[in-house]
Amino acid sequence: MSDPSPSTPLSGVPDNAAAEKKAAGALRAEMDREILRRLTSGDQAAFSDFYTRFAPATFSMIFEILRDQKDAEDVLQDAFVQIWQKAASYDPSRSNVFTWVIMIARHKAIDRLRSRARRHRLMEAASAEHAATPDRPIASAGEIVEQDEEARRIRAALRQLAEGQREAIDLAFFGGLTQAEISARLGAPLGTVKARIRRGLIALRDVLEKIS
Repeated sequence: MSDPSPSTPLSGVPDNAAAEKKAAGALRAEMDREILRRLTSGDQAAFSDFYTRFAPATFSMIFEILRDQKDAEDVLQDAFVQIWQKAASYDPSRSNVFTWVIMIARHKAIDRLRSRARRHRLMEAASAEHAATPDRPIASAGEIVEQDEEARRIRAALRQLAEGQREAIDLAFFGGLTQAEISARLGAPLGTVKARIRRGLIALRDVLEKIS
């Protein structure tokens, strides 16, 4: 039987490239943890290092979800503020630092996406001729880009509605409840809830037209 070729690595002995790659990864992970430890101790200079290290990849992930430059920039800022405030909560036994950062940012991006969808649902319903069918949720959420100016108009218009109408619309569109569920939540007859939502949407549409 011939001896193994000198160029063939022996079983159980990693080749140099794999070993170097593993060592480099371990070094990067330790550097990430060290920056986070500095953040936890209140080292403000560490935040700049941390941001430079993680912001580019994090922003790319957020933008893939939101597809909007300004929204992505806002969410990135919110995510890094939370990271700064909660650096001490990082648990290295659960994930590496990069994964932890990405998960925080991803949750905030999804929250922003849901908020945009709720605003769009409200705008659609307010401009519709009549309310949706009572036996199902008011409207389905969609991934729609909503401008901040429209959001401000909606908030301003909602404040001008009667309290009962505003409460019913808030539960329907922002709470995601059906009209039957709103009836149970408020202890009000279903017919009353339907009337409040319908009248509220009509009033909201009129207010929005005036604001425009």
